[in-house]
Amino acid sequence: MSDPKFTIERASETDREAILEVMRPWNMHHVPSPEMEEIDLSAFFVARSRGQIVGAAGYKVTSQTMGKTTLLGVLPQFNGMGMGAALQHARCETMHRVGVKRVITNCDLPQTVAWYKKRFGYTQVGTLKKVCSFGDPKIDRWTTLEMDLDAYMAQVDQKTARQKHVARHEPHPLAPYPPLLINACLTGMIPTRDQTSHVPLTEDEIIADAVRVYDAGARIVHMHARDADGRPTWRAEVYEKIIRGIRAQRPQVICCVSTSGRNWSEFEKRSEVLLLEGDARPDMASLTLGSLNFPTSASVNTPQMIEQLAALMAEKQIRPELEIFDVGMIGVAKYLERKGILSGRKVFNLLLGSLGTIPATIGNLSSLVGSLPDDSVWAATGIGMFQLPMNVAAIVAGGGVRVGLEDTIHYDYARTQLASNEQLVKRLVTIADQMQRPIATAEETREMVGL
Repeated sequence: MSDPKFTIERASETDREAILEVMRPWNMHHVPSPEMEEIDLSAFFVARSRGQIVGAAGYKVTSQTMGKTTLLGVLPQFNGMGMGAALQHARCETMHRVGVKRVITNCDLPQTVAWYKKRFGYTQVGTLKKVCSFGDPKIDRWTTLEMDLDAYMAQVDQKTARQKHVARHEPHPLAPYPPLLINACLTGMIPTRDQTSHVPLTEDEIIADAVRVYDAGARIVHMHARDADGRPTWRAEVYEKIIRGIRAQRPQVICCVSTSGRNWSEFEKRSEVLLLEGDARPDMASLTLGSLNFPTSASVNTPQMIEQLAALMAEKQIRPELEIFDVGMIGVAKYLERKGILSGRKVFNLLLGSLGTIPATIGNLSSLVGSLPDDSVWAATGIGMFQLPMNVAAIVAGGGVRVGLEDTIHYDYARTQLASNEQLVKRLVTIADQMQRPIATAEETREMVGL
Protein backbone atom coordinates (compact mmCIF):
# COMPACT_ATOMS: atom_id res chain seq x y z
CA MET A 1 0.00 0.00 0.00
CA SER A 2 1.39 3.44 -0.86
CA ASP A 3 0.68 7.16 -0.73
CA PRO A 4 2.72 9.93 -2.41
CA LYS A 5 4.03 10.86 1.07
CA PHE A 6 4.63 7.40 2.60
CA THR A 7 4.73 3.67 1.94
CA ILE A 8 3.49 0.71 3.99
CA GLU A 9 5.87 -2.25 4.03
CA ARG A 10 6.49 -5.48 5.87
CA ALA A 11 8.95 -5.03 8.72
CA SER A 12 12.42 -6.52 8.35
CA GLU A 13 14.71 -8.09 10.93
CA THR A 14 16.63 -4.83 11.33
CA ASP A 15 13.59 -2.65 12.13
CA ARG A 16 13.08 -3.50 15.84
CA GLU A 17 14.77 -0.44 17.37
CA ALA A 18 13.19 1.95 14.88
CA ILE A 19 9.75 0.51 15.71
CA LEU A 20 10.33 1.04 19.44
CA GLU A 21 11.39 4.64 18.78
CA VAL A 22 8.05 5.22 17.02
CA MET A 23 6.28 3.89 20.14
CA ARG A 24 8.32 6.03 22.58
CA PRO A 25 6.16 9.21 22.40
CA TRP A 26 3.13 7.06 23.29
CA ASN A 27 4.83 5.30 26.23
CA MET A 28 4.59 1.96 24.43
CA HIS A 29 8.29 1.27 23.95
CA HIS A 30 8.80 -0.95 27.02
CA VAL A 31 9.16 -4.28 25.19
CA PRO A 32 9.23 -6.93 26.43
CA SER A 33 7.05 -6.09 29.47
CA PRO A 34 4.06 -7.55 31.33
CA GLU A 35 1.85 -5.67 28.89
CA MET A 36 3.66 -6.58 25.67
CA GLU A 37 5.70 -9.64 24.79
CA GLU A 38 8.71 -9.43 22.50
CA ILE A 39 8.03 -8.03 19.04
CA ASP A 40 7.44 -10.62 16.31
CA LEU A 41 8.84 -8.75 13.31
CA SER A 42 7.27 -11.26 10.90
CA ALA A 43 3.87 -9.90 12.05
CA PHE A 44 4.66 -6.19 11.81
CA PHE A 45 4.18 -3.46 9.21
CA VAL A 46 6.08 -0.19 9.08
CA ALA A 47 5.32 3.16 7.47
CA ARG A 48 8.23 4.89 5.78
CA SER A 49 8.55 8.50 4.73
CA ARG A 50 11.67 9.40 2.73
CA GLY A 51 13.25 6.15 3.89
CA GLN A 52 12.64 6.74 7.63
CA ILE A 53 10.34 4.51 9.70
CA VAL A 54 7.71 6.87 11.11
CA GLY A 55 4.89 4.45 11.95
CA ALA A 56 4.42 0.78 12.83
CA ALA A 57 1.70 -1.74 13.64
CA GLY A 58 1.70 -5.39 14.68
CA TYR A 59 -0.77 -8.25 14.95
CA LYS A 60 -1.04 -11.81 16.22
CA VAL A 61 -3.16 -14.70 14.97
CA THR A 62 -4.39 -16.39 18.17
CA SER A 63 -6.54 -19.19 16.66
CA GLN A 64 -7.93 -20.33 13.32
CA THR A 65 -10.52 -17.57 13.32
CA MET A 66 -9.31 -15.05 15.93
CA GLY A 67 -6.67 -12.36 15.73
CA LYS A 68 -5.32 -9.62 17.95
CA THR A 69 -3.68 -6.30 17.17
CA THR A 70 -0.55 -5.45 19.15
CA LEU A 71 1.20 -2.09 18.87
CA LEU A 72 0.13 0.77 16.61
CA GLY A 73 1.93 4.09 16.60
CA VAL A 74 2.81 6.99 14.31
CA LEU A 75 5.30 9.74 15.18
CA PRO A 76 3.28 12.80 16.29
CA GLN A 77 4.58 15.03 13.51
CA PHE A 78 3.12 12.61 10.96
CA ASN A 79 -0.39 12.46 12.44
CA GLY A 80 -3.25 13.39 10.13
CA MET A 81 -1.75 11.86 6.97
CA GLY A 82 -3.80 8.63 7.05
CA MET A 83 -0.77 6.59 8.05
CA GLY A 84 -2.42 4.93 11.06
CA ALA A 85 -5.44 3.88 8.99
CA ALA A 86 -3.16 2.45 6.29
CA LEU A 87 -1.21 0.44 8.88
CA GLN A 88 -4.42 -0.85 10.48
CA HIS A 89 -5.82 -1.85 7.09
CA ALA A 90 -2.61 -3.67 6.16
CA ARG A 91 -2.66 -5.86 9.25
CA CYS A 92 -6.43 -6.50 8.99
CA GLU A 93 -6.10 -7.50 5.34
CA THR A 94 -3.24 -9.87 6.22
CA MET A 95 -5.17 -11.55 9.05
CA HIS A 96 -8.27 -11.91 6.86
CA ARG A 97 -6.20 -13.59 4.18
CA VAL A 98 -5.31 -16.43 6.59
CA GLY A 99 -8.88 -16.98 7.77
CA VAL A 100 -9.27 -14.66 10.78
CA LYS A 101 -12.91 -13.66 11.32
CA ARG A 102 -12.79 -11.52 14.47
CA VAL A 103 -10.09 -9.17 15.80
CA ILE A 104 -9.52 -8.00 19.39
CA THR A 105 -7.90 -4.60 20.04
CA ASN A 106 -7.06 -3.01 23.40
CA CYS A 107 -6.58 0.75 23.63
CA ASP A 108 -6.69 3.38 26.36
CA LEU A 109 -7.19 6.87 24.93
CA PRO A 110 -10.89 7.83 24.45
CA GLN A 111 -10.12 9.40 21.07
CA THR A 112 -8.40 6.21 19.94
CA VAL A 113 -11.40 4.12 21.02
CA ALA A 114 -13.66 6.45 19.01
CA TRP A 115 -11.33 6.21 15.98
CA TYR A 116 -11.41 2.41 15.95
CA LYS A 117 -15.20 2.37 16.29
CA LYS A 118 -15.83 4.95 13.58
CA ARG A 119 -13.22 3.92 11.02
CA PHE A 120 -13.23 0.15 11.41
CA GLY A 121 -16.58 -0.83 12.91
CA TYR A 122 -15.35 -2.04 16.30
CA THR A 123 -17.71 -2.53 19.25
CA GLN A 124 -16.75 -2.42 22.92
CA VAL A 125 -16.84 -5.82 24.64
CA GLY A 126 -15.24 -5.03 28.01
CA THR A 127 -12.35 -3.47 29.89
CA LEU A 128 -9.08 -4.85 31.18
CA LYS A 129 -6.95 -3.73 34.16
CA LYS A 130 -3.48 -2.54 33.19
CA VAL A 131 -0.67 -4.46 34.86
CA CYS A 132 1.99 -1.80 34.31
CA SER A 133 2.37 1.78 33.14
CA PHE A 134 2.01 1.02 29.42
CA GLY A 135 0.27 3.52 27.15
CA ASP A 136 -1.18 6.55 28.94
CA PRO A 137 -0.08 6.14 32.61
CA LYS A 138 -3.04 8.27 33.77
CA ILE A 139 -5.53 5.66 32.50
CA ASP A 140 -5.48 2.40 34.48
CA ARG A 141 -7.74 0.25 32.26
CA TRP A 142 -7.71 -0.89 28.65
CA THR A 143 -10.91 -0.67 26.61
CA THR A 144 -11.36 -4.00 24.82
CA LEU A 145 -12.82 -3.73 21.31
CA GLU A 146 -13.85 -6.41 18.84
CA MET A 147 -14.15 -6.22 15.06
CA ASP A 148 -16.13 -8.38 12.63
CA LEU A 149 -13.33 -8.72 10.09
CA ASP A 150 -15.52 -10.24 7.36
CA ALA A 151 -17.88 -7.27 7.57
CA TYR A 152 -15.00 -4.77 7.46
CA MET A 153 -13.36 -6.38 4.41
CA ALA A 154 -16.72 -6.55 2.60
CA GLN A 155 -17.14 -2.83 3.26
CA VAL A 156 -13.63 -2.17 1.91
CA ASP A 157 -14.40 -4.20 -1.22
CA GLN A 158 -17.60 -2.23 -1.81
CA LYS A 159 -15.80 1.07 -1.31
CA THR A 160 -13.01 0.05 -3.70
CA ALA A 161 -15.51 -1.04 -6.34
CA ARG A 162 -17.37 2.26 -5.97
CA GLN A 163 -14.16 4.27 -6.29
CA LYS A 164 -13.23 2.39 -9.46
CA HIS A 165 -16.70 2.97 -10.90
CA VAL A 166 -16.58 6.68 -10.12
CA ALA A 167 -13.06 7.05 -11.51
CA ARG A 168 -14.07 5.34 -14.75
CA HIS A 169 -17.65 6.53 -15.27
CA GLU A 170 -18.25 9.59 -13.10
CA PRO A 171 -14.96 11.49 -12.83
CA HIS A 172 -15.15 14.94 -11.33
CA PRO A 173 -13.80 17.54 -13.78
CA LEU A 174 -11.60 19.02 -11.07
CA ALA A 175 -10.24 15.68 -9.84
CA PRO A 176 -6.43 15.67 -9.99
CA TYR A 177 -5.03 13.85 -13.00
CA PRO A 178 -2.28 11.29 -12.53
CA PRO A 179 1.08 12.46 -13.88
CA LEU A 180 1.31 12.10 -17.65
CA LEU A 181 3.39 9.18 -18.90
CA ILE A 182 5.10 9.99 -22.22
CA ASN A 183 6.53 7.15 -24.32
CA ALA A 184 8.62 8.33 -27.27
CA CYS A 185 8.91 5.92 -30.23
CA LEU A 186 11.93 7.26 -32.03
CA THR A 187 12.60 5.23 -35.18
CA GLY A 188 10.32 2.28 -35.91
CA MET A 189 10.72 -0.05 -38.87
CA ILE A 190 9.48 2.14 -41.71
CA PRO A 191 10.78 5.76 -41.82
CA THR A 192 13.84 6.27 -44.02
CA ARG A 193 16.23 9.16 -44.56
CA ASP A 194 14.63 9.74 -47.97
CA GLN A 195 11.30 10.33 -46.24
CA THR A 196 12.57 12.56 -43.43
CA SER A 197 15.93 13.87 -42.33
CA HIS A 198 14.73 13.85 -38.71
CA VAL A 199 14.48 10.09 -38.20
CA PRO A 200 17.40 8.79 -36.07
CA LEU A 201 19.01 5.73 -37.69
CA THR A 202 22.57 5.32 -36.46
CA GLU A 203 23.43 4.36 -32.91
CA ASP A 204 24.72 7.84 -32.12
CA GLU A 205 21.64 9.49 -33.64
CA ILE A 206 19.25 7.32 -31.63
CA ILE A 207 21.19 8.01 -28.42
CA ALA A 208 21.19 11.76 -29.06
CA ASP A 209 17.47 11.75 -29.88
CA ALA A 210 16.69 9.77 -26.73
CA VAL A 211 18.49 12.41 -24.66
CA ARG A 212 16.56 15.21 -26.37
CA VAL A 213 13.13 13.65 -25.85
CA TYR A 214 13.94 12.82 -22.23
CA ASP A 215 14.91 16.43 -21.59
CA ALA A 216 11.66 17.48 -23.31
CA GLY A 217 9.52 15.30 -21.01
CA ALA A 218 9.47 11.70 -22.32
CA ARG A 219 10.47 9.09 -19.75
CA ILE A 220 10.13 5.89 -21.80
CA VAL A 221 12.09 5.50 -25.03
CA HIS A 222 10.75 2.79 -27.33
CA MET A 223 13.55 1.91 -29.72
CA HIS A 224 14.16 -0.04 -32.91
CA ALA A 225 17.71 -0.69 -34.04
CA ARG A 226 19.05 -0.12 -37.57
CA ASP A 227 22.14 -1.58 -39.24
CA ALA A 228 24.94 0.34 -40.97
CA ASP A 229 22.78 0.71 -44.09
CA GLY A 230 19.83 2.10 -42.13
CA ARG A 231 17.77 -1.09 -42.38
CA PRO A 232 15.97 -2.60 -39.36
CA THR A 233 18.04 -5.13 -37.44
CA TRP A 234 17.32 -7.54 -34.59
CA ARG A 235 20.93 -7.88 -33.46
CA ALA A 236 21.41 -7.43 -29.73
CA GLU A 237 24.90 -5.96 -30.17
CA VAL A 238 23.38 -2.87 -31.81
CA TYR A 239 20.77 -2.49 -29.08
CA GLU A 240 23.50 -2.92 -26.48
CA LYS A 241 25.45 0.06 -27.79
CA ILE A 242 22.31 2.19 -27.91
CA ILE A 243 21.14 1.30 -24.39
CA ARG A 244 24.58 1.80 -22.85
CA GLY A 245 24.95 5.10 -24.68
CA ILE A 246 21.58 6.39 -23.44
CA ARG A 247 22.21 5.33 -19.85
CA ALA A 248 25.64 6.92 -19.84
CA GLN A 249 23.99 10.31 -20.41
CA ARG A 250 20.50 9.90 -18.92
CA PRO A 251 20.49 6.91 -16.54
CA GLN A 252 16.87 7.60 -15.55
CA VAL A 253 15.49 6.79 -19.03
CA ILE A 254 13.30 3.67 -19.22
CA CYS A 255 14.64 1.72 -22.20
CA CYS A 256 12.06 -0.30 -24.13
CA VAL A 257 13.21 -2.52 -27.02
CA SER A 258 11.27 -4.06 -29.90
CA THR A 259 10.51 -7.75 -30.45
CA SER A 260 8.45 -6.97 -33.55
CA GLY A 261 7.32 -9.69 -35.92
CA ARG A 262 7.02 -7.34 -38.84
CA ASN A 263 10.34 -8.32 -40.45
CA TRP A 264 11.33 -11.60 -38.74
CA SER A 265 9.45 -14.73 -37.76
CA GLU A 266 12.19 -16.66 -35.93
CA PHE A 267 11.98 -16.67 -32.14
CA GLU A 268 15.79 -16.57 -31.86
CA LYS A 269 15.96 -13.29 -33.78
CA ARG A 270 12.99 -11.65 -32.12
CA SER A 271 14.17 -12.59 -28.62
CA GLU A 272 17.92 -11.99 -28.89
CA VAL A 273 17.65 -8.48 -27.45
CA LEU A 274 16.00 -9.93 -24.32
CA LEU A 275 19.22 -11.77 -23.46
CA LEU A 276 21.21 -8.58 -22.84
CA GLU A 277 22.47 -8.32 -19.27
CA GLY A 278 23.94 -5.84 -16.82
CA ASP A 279 23.82 -2.19 -17.84
CA ALA A 280 22.52 -3.20 -21.27
CA ARG A 281 19.48 -5.16 -20.03
CA PRO A 282 16.32 -3.42 -21.26
CA ASP A 283 13.70 -2.27 -18.75
CA MET A 284 10.82 -3.12 -21.07
CA ALA A 285 10.15 -4.87 -24.38
CA SER A 286 7.27 -4.66 -26.83
CA LEU A 287 4.90 -7.62 -27.08
CA THR A 288 2.23 -7.47 -29.78
CA LEU A 289 -0.67 -9.67 -28.70
CA GLY A 290 -1.88 -10.83 -32.11
CA SER A 291 -1.28 -10.81 -35.85
CA LEU A 292 -2.32 -7.82 -37.94
CA ASN A 293 -2.10 -6.30 -41.39
CA PHE A 294 -0.35 -3.01 -41.98
CA PRO A 295 -1.09 -1.17 -45.28
CA THR A 296 1.80 -2.88 -47.12
CA SER A 297 2.81 -5.82 -44.91
CA ALA A 298 1.74 -8.13 -42.11
CA SER A 299 2.99 -8.58 -38.57
CA VAL A 300 2.56 -12.26 -37.69
CA ASN A 301 2.43 -13.14 -34.02
CA THR A 302 1.35 -16.72 -33.41
CA PRO A 303 -0.01 -17.75 -30.00
CA GLN A 304 3.12 -19.84 -29.45
CA MET A 305 5.41 -16.91 -30.29
CA ILE A 306 3.51 -14.57 -27.96
CA GLU A 307 3.71 -17.03 -25.06
CA GLN A 308 7.40 -17.76 -25.66
CA LEU A 309 8.33 -14.07 -25.72
CA ALA A 310 6.18 -13.30 -22.67
CA ALA A 311 7.70 -16.19 -20.72
CA LEU A 312 11.24 -15.07 -21.54
CA MET A 313 10.44 -11.49 -20.51
CA ALA A 314 9.12 -12.80 -17.19
CA GLU A 315 12.26 -14.90 -16.70
CA LYS A 316 14.53 -11.93 -17.43
CA GLN A 317 12.39 -9.52 -15.36
CA ILE A 318 11.71 -7.31 -18.37
CA ARG A 319 8.31 -5.60 -18.23
CA PRO A 320 6.22 -6.30 -21.38
CA GLU A 321 4.90 -3.29 -23.26
CA LEU A 322 1.64 -4.83 -24.51
CA GLU A 323 0.86 -3.55 -28.00
CA ILE A 324 -2.90 -3.45 -28.73
CA PHE A 325 -4.22 -2.84 -32.25
CA ASP A 326 -7.70 -4.30 -31.67
CA VAL A 327 -9.95 -5.24 -28.77
CA GLY A 328 -9.35 -9.00 -29.18
CA MET A 329 -5.72 -8.50 -28.24
CA ILE A 330 -6.81 -7.36 -24.77
CA GLY A 331 -8.51 -10.73 -24.43
CA VAL A 332 -5.14 -12.36 -25.11
CA ALA A 333 -3.59 -10.35 -22.27
CA LYS A 334 -6.29 -11.58 -19.90
CA TYR A 335 -5.73 -15.16 -21.10
CA LEU A 336 -1.97 -14.89 -20.47
CA GLU A 337 -2.69 -13.50 -17.01
CA ARG A 338 -4.99 -16.43 -16.19
CA LYS A 339 -2.22 -18.82 -17.25
CA GLY A 340 0.27 -17.01 -15.00
CA ILE A 341 2.48 -15.91 -17.92
CA LEU A 342 1.65 -12.23 -17.28
CA SER A 343 1.55 -10.97 -13.71
CA GLY A 344 1.69 -7.74 -11.76
CA ARG A 345 1.29 -4.36 -13.42
CA LYS A 346 0.23 -4.58 -17.07
CA VAL A 347 1.41 -1.80 -19.39
CA PHE A 348 -0.64 -1.27 -22.56
CA ASN A 349 0.05 0.75 -25.68
CA LEU A 350 -3.24 1.35 -27.52
CA LEU A 351 -2.61 2.02 -31.21
CA LEU A 352 -5.56 3.18 -33.32
CA GLY A 353 -6.02 4.28 -36.90
CA SER A 354 -3.85 1.96 -38.98
CA LEU A 355 -5.60 0.45 -42.00
CA GLY A 356 -6.79 -3.03 -41.03
CA THR A 357 -6.90 -2.33 -37.28
CA ILE A 358 -9.30 -0.51 -34.95
CA PRO A 359 -10.22 2.95 -36.29
CA ALA A 360 -9.09 6.03 -34.38
CA THR A 361 -12.30 7.28 -32.76
CA ILE A 362 -13.09 8.45 -29.24
CA GLY A 363 -15.63 5.64 -28.92
CA ASN A 364 -13.10 2.98 -29.86
CA LEU A 365 -10.49 4.40 -27.48
CA SER A 366 -13.08 4.37 -24.70
CA SER A 367 -14.00 0.76 -25.54
CA LEU A 368 -10.37 -0.35 -25.39
CA VAL A 369 -9.73 1.40 -22.08
CA GLY A 370 -12.93 -0.03 -20.62
CA SER A 371 -11.81 -3.56 -21.55
CA LEU A 372 -8.44 -3.40 -19.81
CA PRO A 373 -7.86 -5.74 -16.84
CA ASP A 374 -7.31 -4.51 -13.31
CA ASP A 375 -3.85 -3.24 -12.36
CA SER A 376 -3.23 -1.77 -15.81
CA VAL A 377 -1.64 1.44 -17.02
CA TRP A 378 -2.15 2.60 -20.58
CA ALA A 379 -0.91 5.01 -23.21
CA ALA A 380 -2.59 5.76 -26.54
CA THR A 381 -1.62 6.97 -29.97
CA GLY A 382 -3.01 7.23 -33.45
CA ILE A 383 -1.19 6.25 -36.61
CA GLY A 384 -0.32 9.00 -39.09
CA MET A 385 -2.62 12.02 -38.87
CA PHE A 386 -4.49 10.38 -35.99
CA GLN A 387 -1.55 10.64 -33.59
CA LEU A 388 -2.34 14.11 -32.23
CA PRO A 389 -6.10 13.63 -31.66
CA MET A 390 -5.58 10.27 -29.94
CA ASN A 391 -2.78 11.74 -27.83
CA VAL A 392 -5.01 14.63 -26.77
CA ALA A 393 -7.91 12.26 -26.04
CA ALA A 394 -5.60 10.19 -23.83
CA ILE A 395 -4.44 13.29 -21.95
CA VAL A 396 -8.06 14.28 -21.28
CA ALA A 397 -9.01 10.71 -20.30
CA GLY A 398 -6.21 10.40 -17.74
CA GLY A 399 -4.05 7.94 -19.70
CA GLY A 400 -0.53 8.19 -21.01
CA VAL A 401 0.66 8.97 -24.53
CA ARG A 402 2.82 7.25 -27.10
CA VAL A 403 4.32 9.69 -29.57
CA GLY A 404 7.05 9.78 -32.19
CA LEU A 405 8.26 9.32 -35.74
CA GLU A 406 7.58 5.58 -35.68
CA ASP A 407 3.87 6.40 -36.03
CA THR A 408 3.95 9.68 -37.98
CA ILE A 409 6.69 11.73 -39.60
CA HIS A 410 4.57 14.89 -40.01
CA TYR A 411 3.77 17.67 -37.57
CA ASP A 412 0.59 18.87 -39.30
CA TYR A 413 -2.52 17.25 -40.77
CA ALA A 414 -1.75 18.61 -44.24
CA ARG A 415 1.60 16.78 -44.17
CA THR A 416 3.52 19.88 -45.19
CA GLN A 417 5.85 20.03 -42.17
CA LEU A 418 8.17 17.21 -41.16
CA ALA A 419 8.39 16.67 -37.42
CA SER A 420 11.20 15.76 -35.06
CA ASN A 421 10.65 13.54 -32.05
CA GLU A 422 11.58 16.43 -29.78
CA GLN A 423 8.95 18.70 -31.39
CA LEU A 424 6.23 16.07 -31.00
CA VAL A 425 7.04 15.57 -27.32
CA LYS A 426 7.22 19.31 -26.60
CA ARG A 427 3.81 19.87 -28.20
CA LEU A 428 2.21 17.33 -25.86
CA VAL A 429 3.96 18.85 -22.84
CA THR A 430 2.46 22.22 -23.78
CA ILE A 431 -1.03 20.72 -24.16
CA ALA A 432 -0.71 18.85 -20.85
CA ASP A 433 0.37 22.07 -19.16
CA GLN A 434 -2.76 23.83 -20.45
CA MET A 435 -4.81 20.93 -19.07
CA GLN A 436 -3.01 21.44 -15.72
CA ARG A 437 -1.72 17.90 -15.91
CA PRO A 438 1.85 17.38 -14.61
CA ILE A 439 4.43 15.42 -16.58
CA ALA A 440 5.52 12.23 -14.81
CA THR A 441 9.05 12.21 -13.46
CA ALA A 442 11.30 9.24 -14.18
CA GLU A 443 10.65 7.91 -10.66
CA GLU A 444 6.88 8.30 -11.02
CA THR A 445 6.94 6.59 -14.41
CA ARG A 446 8.90 3.64 -13.02
CA GLU A 447 6.34 3.24 -10.27
CA MET A 448 3.44 3.57 -12.73
CA VAL A 449 4.72 0.81 -15.03
CA GLY A 450 5.73 -1.47 -12.17
CA LEU A 451 9.52 -1.31 -12.43
